[in-house]
Amino acid sequence: MTPSPIDPTYSAFSNRRVSTIVAALLAIATVTGGMWFVATAADSPPETDKVALFMRAKLAHSQNVLEGLTTEDYDLIEKGAQELALASLDSNWQVLQTEDYARQSAEFRRSCGTLRDAAKARNLDGATLAWMDVTLKCVQCHKYVRDAK
Repeated sequence: MTPSPIDPTYSAFSNRRVSTIVAALLAIATVTGGMWFVATAADSPPETDKVALFMRAKLAHSQNVLEGLTTEDYDLIEKGAQELALASLDSNWQVLQTEDYARQSAEFRRSCGTLRDAAKARNLDGATLAWMDVTLKCVQCHKYVRDAK
């Protein structure tokens, strides 16, 4: 017997179909953002804009982590965490030369490491909690930089 749309247990979309749709939408957003980044980077921006472009690339890595979490793609989570940690070592990251900024950057890398470890262990809950910590570190550091300038 086929379920009816008026049956409260009926779902036109299976969980797998919804996950596929969400993944496709996130992929489109990521590709579109990546294409914008490549096109903008080719214009050789002034020094002040290089940091903004760098932060856009960091945002793309963050989107990969979020996509990986929502689709339970542990390789994508792990790759995004690694890219974020590596980005924090880039010279464009070093917008301030203070002990507090260096400490916050180190804490960010540790949080990325925890995220990467949870992804390697295939621990979705642990990865999700670690992602929340990474996000918190981002927000705290951006607030610190805004207040310091």
